[in-house]
Amino acid sequence: MAKISVIVPIYNVEKYLRECLDSIINQTFGDLEIILIDDGGKDGCPQIIDEYAQKDNRIIVIHKPNGGYGQSCNVGLDRASGEYISIIEPDDYIKLNMYEELYGIAKQFDSDIVKSGFYDNLQSKTLTRCKRAEFPDTIPTDRSFTIREYPYFLMMHPSIWSCIYKREFLNRHSIRFLEIPGAGWSDNPFQVMTMCLAERINYTSEAYYYWRRLNENESDDLKDYTIPFKRSDEIHQWLDANNIDDENILACLYVRELNYIKIVLGMLRFRDIPDAFGLIKLMLKRMDKALINNNKYVDEWHRRFYSGLSKNCYFYYLNSLRKKIISIKFNRREKSVKVFGWSIVSLKS
Repeated sequence: MAKISVIVPIYNVEKYLRECLDSIINQTFGDLEIILIDDGGKDGCPQIIDEYAQKDNRIIVIHKPNGGYGQSCNVGLDRASGEYISIIEPDDYIKLNMYEELYGIAKQFDSDIVKSGFYDNLQSKTLTRCKRAEFPDTIPTDRSFTIREYPYFLMMHPSIWSCIYKREFLNRHSIRFLEIPGAGWSDNPFQVMTMCLAERINYTSEAYYYWRRLNENESDDLKDYTIPFKRSDEIHQWLDANNIDDENILACLYVRELNYIKIVLGMLRFRDIPDAFGLIKLMLKRMDKALINNNKYVDEWHRRFYSGLSKNCYFYYLNSLRKKIISIKFNRREKSVKVFGWSIVSLKS
């Protein structure tokens, strides 16, 4: 049995796949089982992973029809035999000492989860930037804890790929991904389930994972505005079913959900407004106003945003639209015009 099973769900990422795989197979920690799942790719990915499998006997290749990110991860989890599980996205890459460091922590503390820092690796058409994601330095690195003690992770991007998970822990609690077409944000429920059920979480502030983003504006990454609301509903249904009502956990999830509303407002089209605003109102109705106003994990900006949304969603939509419009740049000569009273740029006729 390998010490770590590395699961890589792969779909149409030919441009970045070799960089990802090289960063895995060249780890300083060699006791790996590397499970590459071809999710019915239409580019050169199936051939690339077959090529790598011929060169490295640690690699297991699974070809299957397209079923989405969650289904691919579940196929990997069912096939895995390692003591710990790692999930790597195929357009990202990792430092060569990631598994050596994380496994060492896991063995020291008998961890259910070891969480590390990561790099926000932006590579848009107009901007390239790689910066370290910031987590509070109050999170302990010398002992295990539960999410109730330090719920901050539930505020942020799920970043499930910057963790390793004890396989016995996942199986004991029957933790698997929601099987949703496409990507579908199935990492959100997985993160909440694992973090809330883990008895021993360990954290290192060291960053090993490079999370590649191709759009500077997060709203441009979201193709279906209903996704955040669907995942949020499923998360809260699971919390209710498992009698998890810790106020700090809920407050941190509210912060993340408010951030998701901000992303949704930035990508909406006018025709989406009636349905989207209905979903926003339902999400706001579920939130505990007293928690938002009084909990220490909710900062003043999110309190004001929640209050403003509750009174007038449409204002915030127009404000997002204004910011999107004025950020447009044209290669031809420009002149200033007015739309809704705001100065924007448009092509000169």
